[in-house]
Amino acid sequence: MRNDEAIGIEVGAWRREYNNGVLFCWVSTIEHKTGKGLVEYLVPELTLDALDLLARYSVTIRKELEQEIRALTRIRHPSNPAEHFLRLEKARKDSQKLFLGRHAKRGKLKQRHVEALSGAGSNLAFDSIAKAAGSDWPLRTHQCRRTYARCFVESRMGRTSLIWLKWQFKHSSMSMTQLYASNPQQDLTLFDEILQQMTEFKVDLIESWLDDQPLAGGAGEKIAELRAIPIKDRTALLAQTAPHANIRGTGHGWCIAIERGCGGAGLYEATRCPGCKNSVIDEFFAGTWQDIYSQQQELIKIIDAGPAVRQRAERDLRVARGVLTSLGLSPANEEMDEAVDED
Repeated sequence: MRNDEAIGIEVGAWRREYNNGVLFCWVSTIEHKTGKGLVEYLVPELTLDALDLLARYSVTIRKELEQEIRALTRIRHPSNPAEHFLRLEKARKDSQKLFLGRHAKRGKLKQRHVEALSGAGSNLAFDSIAKAAGSDWPLRTHQCRRTYARCFVESRMGRTSLIWLKWQFKHSSMSMTQLYASNPQQDLTLFDEILQQMTEFKVDLIESWLDDQPLAGGAGEKIAELRAIPIKDRTALLAQTAPHANIRGTGHGWCIAIERGCGGAGLYEATRCPGCKNSVIDEFFAGTWQDIYSQQQELIKIIDAGPAVRQRAERDLRVARGVLTSLGLSPANEEMDEAVDED
């Protein structure tokens, strides 16, 4: 949601609805930038709780604005009709707004009145937030929307975690198209920004693969071999390739399967991925594979788990060690690894 849309929210312009037993929360506001008019945004339930609280908190200041409207209405012959009626129209327009403040015209408190928060006022508030946090970052409202799009993309790609996306949209497999179909009043430009961020994400990712960083996985080895082939215009190649590249994050690597792959089994069994022809494991997932390596060491130490558990742990330990070696890293606690090899 853009800042203009956020500060334009009116009291009660939000709702909760259940669809197949799943709670969906919506906020309505007016979209000005592209002239769509009334639009709705899907939000977490916590947002509606905050709006409910703010609606109660702003009762007093809204009453103050109502009193001014009544006072302006009673004036039959204003000394400055143009200014009078402009102020009355503005006050009526703001009367149901949720985000209100006391505005002092030209800094004179005796002329202060209540009106909706402005974009400039919002950025001043953001400046205060940054300073209170001890940061000199020039924080502005427009940065939030881009951050949201980036968080969406990184969660959707699996680079961070699908948990965020599942919490935000109430369904881990809901695509942007499906989300859009659920409510035609959703903001198209937000999804355009998400798609742009996704393309930029893929360009950066593929470009990093074409550099000299170590790669593991079947596809990773092939990509490393392709580095020997000279490319005349890498920028143009990436611009053409990235939008059509099928890249999905598994939490422990990247899957580039176009048609049929493992059917998703690699999401739950990480050690299936390193030997797969569709797998790319780069340095971003090094910490994950160190953890997988350490987990297998812990399993091997459990002496009463049975031979099947030990055999599986030994196999996965070797797979994890192979990934770390391919990434140019030394596994932690190699003494245990050597003991397994001797056994």
